[in-house]
Amino acid sequence: MKTKAIRRLAISALFALSSAASAQTYVWDMPNEYPATSVQGEGDRHFAELLKTKSQGDIKIVHHFGASLGFRSKDQLDAVADGAVVIANTFVPPLGGINPIFVLSSLPFLVSNASEAYMLYEVARPYYDKELARYNQKLLYASPWPASGLWGSRTYDKPEAVKGLKMRTYDPNGTLVFKAAGAAPVQLSWADIVPQLTTGGIEGVLTSIESGLSASFNDYAKHFTALNYDTTINMVTMNLDTWNKLPAAGQKAVLDAAKETELFLWGNIDKVIQRNYDTAAKRGVTIAEKVDPAFRRYLQEQAEPVIAAWVKRAGKDGEALIAEYRQRQKVATTVAANGSAN
Repeated sequence: MKTKAIRRLAISALFALSSAASAQTYVWDMPNEYPATSVQGEGDRHFAELLKTKSQGDIKIVHHFGASLGFRSKDQLDAVADGAVVIANTFVPPLGGINPIFVLSSLPFLVSNASEAYMLYEVARPYYDKELARYNQKLLYASPWPASGLWGSRTYDKPEAVKGLKMRTYDPNGTLVFKAAGAAPVQLSWADIVPQLTTGGIEGVLTSIESGLSASFNDYAKHFTALNYDTTINMVTMNLDTWNKLPAAGQKAVLDAAKETELFLWGNIDKVIQRNYDTAAKRGVTIAEKVDPAFRRYLQEQAEPVIAAWVKRAGKDGEALIAEYRQRQKVATTVAANGSAN
């Protein structure tokens, strides 16, 4: 079924491209695994409107949310590379088996807020560009998810609070970190969470405030602790062959729309989180926005072996990347501290 869909899209893309050669108009299918109402869906629509305006209507995006074309994020790297689709919005951690650079944003407790997450992305951008070029595509922009925290029956604000906690994690790193912290984590798919919550199989869920609200976790868990475990990202990439065939004006329109969208999404993420907090509060959820620094340091200590293992796997590039990020992080912290003192 998926093979037929890919062939159909490939033929459609070639037809659109050949037609566009004379008319200078382009229509691009854009798959996204997540719903139109998600922060990623909103970003796609923002980009499409900007691109339509900046290209004077010559480049139009056709959205396919909720994996409606049959592509999951792990499929989209090849789909864009082969030209089955011209452009896609992809959640990158599932691509970690291809290159460790793609799991960078999901490393636990490496960043503590959206500003640091963007700093990490800026440092990593050349590495992303290099790897994506190997897969015949160009990185246009990255967009963040709200940071992950813990949904549960209470606030988790000290080491004792997570001791023995039966909780859901979404990747091996999370399982390692919280097991080291004394919890009883289990890696569960999204579809298995609610059944486990309702039967008492788990008490806590590691995910973002937005994701939890979308699945009505507030019906089963009345507390959310903003641990800032990670700030994962999606990337919007486009087929490099299509990019190279665009006229200069078309390339400029794409780059300008991408840059404005990226700045909008990163600049707006704190507002998105606050909007989610307001929604959660209306649903009776208690939000712990500030976590005891001592507790966060404790969790960071449990995460260090995971980060070290990633650096070893990523080699010299990973070592250089983390070193540069931590140097920038240190400078930013010093500047902020001096500003507060003044």
